[in-house]
Amino acid sequence: MSDTAIGFAIVGIGMLTVLGVVYIIFSRSGPAEPRPHPPSGVHLPNPSYLPVVLSVGAALLGAGFVFHPEGQVANLFLVIPGLLVFVAGCAWWVRAAGREWHDVESGGSHGESHADEAH
Repeated sequence: MSDTAIGFAIVGIGMLTVLGVVYIIFSRSGPAEPRPHPPSGVHLPNPSYLPVVLSVGAALLGAGFVFHPEGQVANLFLVIPGLLVFVAGCAWWVRAAGREWHDVESGGSHGESHADEAH
C-alpha cells in the first residue's frame, strides 16, 4: 500500500471518527426546552456560493500537494490556481461580510422584521 493511500485512509478514518462523535453528542435526547429568540439584528447570512469557491480552492491546493511529480514538493499547475481561487474567495467573503455588517449597523433591512415578530 502506498503512502498516499495510507494518508487517505487515515484522513477518512479521522473524518468518520469526528462525525461519529458529533452525531453522538447531538443525538442525545434531553428535556425539550423552548429555544430563545435571538436579539434584534441577529439573522442568518444570505445564501452564498463563496463556501463552495473556498472548497474548490482548498481541494486544488490539497491535490497539488498530494499529486506532485517525483522530486518536487507540489504540482504547481494545481497549487497556484488553488491558491488564487482560495485567496480570492476569502477576499470576496470578507467584503461580503463587511457590506452586511455595514447594512446592519446603518439600520438596513435586517433586524426590523424579527423585532416586530417577537412582540
